Amino acid sequence: MTSPEIDEDYFYQRAETELELAQKATHPAAVRAHYIIANHYLDRAYSQPDANTAAEAAE
Repeated sequence: MTSPEIDEDYFYQRAETELELAQKATHPAAVRAHYIIANHYLDRAYSQPDANTAAEAAE
C-alpha cells in the first residue's frame, strides 16, 4: 500500500505533465482534453485523506 504523500506527489506530477502538454497542443480539443485530465489529477492529489482523518474515521 502506498502512502498518501506518494500518491499526492504522483498525481500532482501527472497534472503538471498534462498542463505542459496542454500548452504545447495546437488543436483546441486536445488543449481542452489535457486541461480536463490535469484537473482530475489535481482533484486526486488534493482529495487524499490525511492520516488523522483516516484514524478518526476508523474509531
